[in-house]
Parts: sequence; structure tokens; C-alpha cells
Amino acid sequence: MKNTDWVDSKPFNRFLEIIPGLTAWSILILPFVFAPFTPAAVAYFILAFNLYWFLKAINIMRHMIRGFGRMWRSMKIDWLERCKAVSTDPKAYKASLWQEYEQTKTGYSHRNWQEIENLGDNYDLIKNWEEVYHVIFITNYQEEFYITEPTFEALRDCNYPNDHIIIVSCGEKRDEANYSIIKKQIQEKFGHDFLDIQYYMHEVQGGEVRGKGSNLYSAGHKFKKYFTEKYPNILPENVLVTTLDADHIVHKDYLSNLTYENIIDPNRDRRTYQPIAMIMNNIWDTSMPSRVLAAASSFWNVVESVRPYRIRTFAAHSQNLKTLYITDFWSNQTVVEDGHQFWRTYFAYNGEMEMIPLNIPVYQDAVFASNFWTTLKNSYLQRRRWAWGISDFPYIIKNFIKHPEIPFGEKFLQTFRHFAGSISWSTAAFLIAFAWVPLSFNQAFQDTVLAHNVAIFSSNMFTLAWVGILANIWLYFLLLPPLPKYKKKFDYLGMLIQWILAAPVTIILSSLPALESQTRLMFGQSLNIFWPTPKVRHKD
Repeated sequence: MKNTDWVDSKPFNRFLEIIPGLTAWSILILPFVFAPFTPAAVAYFILAFNLYWFLKAINIMRHMIRGFGRMWRSMKIDWLERCKAVSTDPKAYKASLWQEYEQTKTGYSHRNWQEIENLGDNYDLIKNWEEVYHVIFITNYQEEFYITEPTFEALRDCNYPNDHIIIVSCGEKRDEANYSIIKKQIQEKFGHDFLDIQYYMHEVQGGEVRGKGSNLYSAGHKFKKYFTEKYPNILPENVLVTTLDADHIVHKDYLSNLTYENIIDPNRDRRTYQPIAMIMNNIWDTSMPSRVLAAASSFWNVVESVRPYRIRTFAAHSQNLKTLYITDFWSNQTVVEDGHQFWRTYFAYNGEMEMIPLNIPVYQDAVFASNFWTTLKNSYLQRRRWAWGISDFPYIIKNFIKHPEIPFGEKFLQTFRHFAGSISWSTAAFLIAFAWVPLSFNQAFQDTVLAHNVAIFSSNMFTLAWVGILANIWLYFLLLPPLPKYKKKFDYLGMLIQWILAAPVTIILSSLPALESQTRLMFGQSLNIFWPTPKVRHKD
């Protein structure tokens, strides 16, 4: 029996599944347990916790401003021209890039210059951009053609040669009637716009988790067979694969930016690329709570884009086809196939894999339904599915045990970031809002100077928090798409008023579903069916 055989035992797996939920509930309950006996200790904890989050909020705001700056600069660059320039004369290109940095002092140009500088004189390691092909997997389930049509239009109109783009449309057998209609409409409008379009229909197999992951897994294997036979002269390492949902609309320079980052990196086979998910497509149509959630998610994605060591695959992301062969494509065993793909790739390369942020947006739909209450319900269910990423915790721990070659410090940091981020998601908002409640029941403590100071300090922290919210509002209005013709200028007022809901929305529609996911995992109640967020947009 191998020394690590016990790692895959059911008792050990259940032990690991219990830890996140137990930790979250302990954090939430302990203030109520200790407040009657050690109110001072609880008070100091509240003070320390509020101060920590205040300082963290300042740091997050700093990263957010940097991230938006990089994104806006990146969106102004003609990345295809850069691909051509670096492929033609890398030495001259490096000199021009350094000159640009000296003139503008932009960190983004400096980062690219450093990437090329790291090559030294080994310019032959830079790949010719014309060798790079893109394969786009687009999953579809119950979406109508008017939802996915802009996705295809954006790819057709992007700043990259269409004869280097292959589309893989992935439908579901259980949605066969709808998908057959969409397939016909795609063929009629886009059938001749790309190098190739393939259509695959997935039927759920025994042992699979029903959802996007199993659809991608099935389509990936079918495409591998087709690609090997149809394009024997295109090497898998020269193919970049991007996964998109039916509603994802890529920025016009997404593929060229992705190509650029790939061709200048000699370690390109061990890279995963993550654009910035901006949830803005139908932002004018949906309700206030949904808009607040969409803005919070978009801002967080911008923040993470300047911290590559924290980025995890989310929604749209890109990998090398050779890498996908190694990972056996995407997992068909989880409803969070996007985030789980990071860990599958990470362990496939024994920890020697890096995330590369693309400072280019991919626009997505906010949750929107036929009425207000259904929109709220769907928002909750979507966040619960996203939060199910905590189910990766046992997978991470077990694989770290199986990989002694990965340094302990690396294991600790990766585990801590995943675990602490998940627990913070489910508990921080509750603690900030309600941690003081148990102290209010202790009348003797209420008469102390410490209790008075806690109240004043907490009040001041909430007041200062509005400074950050005002900054968010300013950035939000800069990001808003143009006002649709069917809307009135008065609707801008709703975009402003909605921020009053930031606190309750965060608690009810973000922290609570995260806590539910962790609680479900703790009690062994798996989310084994992918809940697809219904896609709805206003029809002019």
C-alpha cells in the first residue's frame, strides 16, 4: 500500500469537506458565545476586524484604480500591429517599447518590455504570430439566437484574421430542439466567416455532473479527433483555446492581445490567460440589486488583474491546446469547471503553471429575469454556484499531499489564499454588520468607555467607507455602456440610488449564498447539477 493511499479515502475527504463550513460558522457564532463572558475581548476583536477591513478596502481601491488604468490603456493599443512588429524585428521592437515606457511611464508597457528583456538575445524564442490559431468553444443551453448572435459578431469583427479562427459550438441533447434552431441560424449568418465552425451536441453520460463542464469535456474530445484529422499541419502548441458562454462578447482586440502575450513568452505552454470579466451587457435592463452585484464582480475582477498570483480561471479564459490535451480538457465532475481548471492545470504541471492577466475585457450579461423577484432568486443561485468553488478545497489538500516536489511554502500560500478568500466571502459582511449585536445584550459592558469607543469607531468606519463607495460610483459611471434609446435620462438616477443597497445586497445575495455552499459541503450535500443562469436581454 502506497504511503498516500489514505489521501483518497472517504473519511479523509469528508473531514476536509467539513473544515470550511465549520470554520465559517465558528467565526460567526463565537462572538455570541464569548460576549457574555469576555465582552472586552469581543470588543477588541471587532475593533481589530473593522480596522483590518478598512485598511484592506484602501488597498483594494488602490489596486482597482491601477487595474482600470491598465485596462483603458490596453484597450487603446493595436495589439495585432504589436504582434506583427515583435515577430518581424524583436530587437527593434524592444527598443521602441522601452522608448515608449520612458516617454509615458506606463506600467503596462514596462511589463511587456520586461517580458521581452528576459529573453536576452534569444529572439528566436519569440513565435511568429501567423503560426497562432484560435479555437473558441461556445457553450449553449436554452439561450435564444439573439443572445449568442452578438458573441459571434464580436468574434467575426475582431482585430484578428478570421481565417485563423475556428468556432466550436457546444449544445446539449436535452435542449436539442432549441439548439437545432440556433445551429441553423449560425450556419446561415456566420457559416463562411471563419476558418471552420464545428457543432457538437452533448448527451449526459453516467458519472458526469450535468452542466457546462461535461459539455465542454465531450466537445473537447470530439474536436481533438476532428482537428487531428482535418488540420495535421497545425501543431496543438500553436493553438490557443478560449471558452465562452453564449452571452460573452469579446473586446475587438482580445484575440490579438492574447496572441501577443503568448508569442513573447518562452514558457507559453505553462500559461493560462485570464481576461477581465465585465458584467455590463444588459446592465441598463436589470434591477438595482443585480446591477450592484454585477458592478462588485466587475470591480473585483479588475482588482485581481493587477495581482497575477491571486488570479484564478473564471468564466472566459484561454489555454494552449497542448495543455488541454495534458489536462484531458475540462472536468466533467464539477459545476465550477472554470475555477477547477486552474487546479487541474496547476497539478498537471507540478505547480509550475502561471496565470497571465489580459488587461482586455470580455463583456458578460448581468442576471436579468422577467420580474424583480425572479431576478433576485437567480442572482442568489448564480452566486451559490460560484461559491461552490470551495468544493475544490479537498482536491487541493489531497493533491498537495501527493506532490512532495512542490515547496511547502508554495503549498501553504496557495491553500491559504483559496481557503481564506472563501471564508472571507461568507463571513466578512456578516461580521462587519452584526458582530456588535452580542455586546448590546450585556448592559454592564454598555456602560464602559470601551463600549462607547467601539460604537464611535464603528460609526466612523462606516462613514469613511462611503468615500470608497463614491469612488466606485465614479468608476461605475465611466464604465456604463451608452444609454439605450428605449431608456430615459432619468434612469441615470436609478444607477446612483442603487448604491444605497450595497450593504444588504452584499449580505443577502453574496455572503449568504457563499455560506450556504460551505454549509452544504459540510453536510455532504453536493451541488451535482449545474444551474445555468437564464440569459435575457431587452429586445428593441
